[in-house]
Amino acid sequence: MAVEALLTRKIGPLGGKLHTGRSRNDQVALDIRLYLKDEIFEILDLAHGLKRALVESAEANLDTVMPGYTHLQRAQPVLFAHHLLAYYEMLKRDTGRLLDCLERMDEMPLGAGALAGSPYALDREYAARLTDFEGSQSN
Repeated sequence: MAVEALLTRKIGPLGGKLHTGRSRNDQVALDIRLYLKDEIFEILDLAHGLKRALVESAEANLDTVMPGYTHLQRAQPVLFAHHLLAYYEMLKRDTGRLLDCLERMDEMPLGAGALAGSPYALDREYAARLTDFEGSQSN
């Protein structure tokens, strides 16, 4: 409702037609997906930089030995490089999860409706292209 109010102030009564063919639920889902798409790319860039720094630090510490721990107890000596690369692998799995999330949410929800779609003839694929989504959400 806040988006509609701001839009109506900005462009006049036409802003009141914002919900034609789409529910508020659709619009909230769209806003969240658009926001998360941007944020995921930012996080992926940051994770890539951190992975690169971990590899560089590991290469610089190939002969450094440290105590390895398991169950919060010293277990055996390990290379510091090996320890750092364990974090690299964790980040690699996390970036895979983020990419999977990005693929799953790359469906534009506008027009799916809160219950059974819209009574209006909507070109949802066109709307998906305009909003930079791969396709539209079926339901």
